[in-house]
Amino acid sequence: MRVLVIGGGLGGLAVAKGLLDNGHRVRIYEHAEQLRHGGAGVTVWSNGTAALRGLGIPLQGVGRQLHSLRAMTATGRLLWEADLDEVTERLGSPTVEIPRRELLYRMAEALPNDVFRFGKRCVGVREFADHVVADFADGSSETGDVVVGADGQRSMVRRTVLGGEPARPTGWASWQGLTRSDLPIAYGYQTLNIAGRDGHCGLIPAGEGLLHWWFDMPWRDDQAELTVADLRSVFTGWPEPVEELLASVSDEDLGFFPHIRHQIPKVWGGPRTTLIGDAAHAMPPAVAQAANQTMEDAWLLSCSLAHDGRHPEPMLRDYEQQRRPRVAKVSRTAALTSAQRRTPLQRIGKFPRWIATRSQVISLRSGSNILRGLTPPAVSMGVA
Repeated sequence: MRVLVIGGGLGGLAVAKGLLDNGHRVRIYEHAEQLRHGGAGVTVWSNGTAALRGLGIPLQGVGRQLHSLRAMTATGRLLWEADLDEVTERLGSPTVEIPRRELLYRMAEALPNDVFRFGKRCVGVREFADHVVADFADGSSETGDVVVGADGQRSMVRRTVLGGEPARPTGWASWQGLTRSDLPIAYGYQTLNIAGRDGHCGLIPAGEGLLHWWFDMPWRDDQAELTVADLRSVFTGWPEPVEELLASVSDEDLGFFPHIRHQIPKVWGGPRTTLIGDAAHAMPPAVAQAANQTMEDAWLLSCSLAHDGRHPEPMLRDYEQQRRPRVAKVSRTAALTSAQRRTPLQRIGKFPRWIATRSQVISLRSGSNILRGLTPPAVSMGVA
């Protein structure tokens, strides 16, 4: 089939790789003039690394494999620590922190150069009985058999095909960055999450001395963005190495990301269209699953379209019906986790290490298709 992928981010590149490997003719249409190299780090959990492996995109040699996940309070009290090595052993795939740009480049290296069409901003999609057309701002159009909307939270494909309300703000925002650091945590293998009553922060090594750090705070869209000086004031007295980190960064290192959440539709497209990633299910980053769910989308959609010989609509709806329960569960968990961040933490006791580890295993598996072995029927029967 001729597949038009709208959007050249992580999801677009991932699904293009899977579909090309299954024999389809694929083009990626990206509104920017080149691959995007912004963003901070991406935590690729076991489900994400498994999906990337299934797509033929291994992560060996990039990023930092994580061995431990520690959570503590702003007063320095340990809440829990999960053994990510055991999670890896139980689920068969590791957790890796990687700079977003490096992940994007790794994906791009796996694709032929002629798959990309840059400077192509999609302005609409038109579906017909035997084909679909994507229209672009420069006046051009492209015809295919299927359109995949991988164009993010403000998806033009979603608006054109489904309509409906845009993603809604949740009342929180992140200020984050990816910087080289002399702090010991930047050279370790542990994620550190620190929770206060009105703010959270995290520090994650991303390899080669890079440290991904983030600060979450309540925020409304009528408020001004915070500066590093503001963050230093709010997070004074927090456990090491929070103050040391904030002393080492500047406003130029700071990225601002309001948290949003989509209502996940029951159907994600028309007879010849579907969505992946934030276009279908943008969610707050409280459980760090947005990119991972996108990778799962790309893997399962590639599986669903691995066999041809019939109209694409049943295959697209099958993909959506299998993904929606899993991603809806993750989205609800992310929203609930974010909403509970004002809970007085002194009421929360310490969890034993084995419970924290097992909880990670259960949570990752319950929100995943690939870790649960859920594939389209035709693929699981060896048709593909």
